Amino acid sequence: MRARPKHMACISVGSLYLCITQLGIAKIDAADLVAISQCRCTAGDLERMAAIISTKLGVQPSTVPVTALTFVRIYYHMFRNAAFHLGLGEFYDKAISLADLELRLEILICDALCVSVRASELALVLVCTQMDAHVNSYVSSANPMISGLVDFAIELQRMAKIPDPSFFRSHSLVVRTLTQYNAQKKTPYRQRLVWKLSSRTMRVLRPTHRLNSHLPTIDEHKTVNNSRSLPRHRNCSFSSDDDDGEWSSLVYN
Repeated sequence: MRARPKHMACISVGSLYLCITQLGIAKIDAADLVAISQCRCTAGDLERMAAIISTKLGVQPSTVPVTALTFVRIYYHMFRNAAFHLGLGEFYDKAISLADLELRLEILICDALCVSVRASELALVLVCTQMDAHVNSYVSSANPMISGLVDFAIELQRMAKIPDPSFFRSHSLVVRTLTQYNAQKKTPYRQRLVWKLSSRTMRVLRPTHRLNSHLPTIDEHKTVNNSRSLPRHRNCSFSSDDDDGEWSSLVYN
């Protein structure tokens, strides 16, 4: 659905509120969610937006939604059963990991280019992409059973009603997205940090360009040659607690 930019914050928080309600997670109050997210809307606006999204998507309350994650888990176990049936269980467990598939799926879902791909197609392409490199290395060992796993993937594509042009287009899209993501992890972050201060903060700050952090060392043992200051010698000191109560006189040389 089309939405104005000022409504995007409310739509995103409303989707989160709808997801919490549908999955039966510990429900959070709409007013608290608005205060935490700072989406500049009221609790009533948030609930109305969640209802609009639910109507648009045809969400059924108290039912677990079928997403790409659901298909990834189904395809993972289907391929695993087929691999064990063909005697390739050790190869499959070494090549495919469910946790790794879920992590890669999260990367793809966060990319705007992969949003238009069907959930079942995206999941199947992801599993096939993960197996590509391992299958190529396994074929070099002249194992005849690996072709059965490839035929199983082709049969799944046919049953999911995914045409070849769409499958190849989604495959190239998934490979490009994952390649770009891995390249970003290897590239060091070189952007310079720039402090942006408001005019109000600038008025409060003290100028520091004239401050010197290197101060000269103070010579504490320096001898002062001053003829006016004569050393004073004290002798015959008495206590004030004496009987006569008189202070002793100080004799100066």
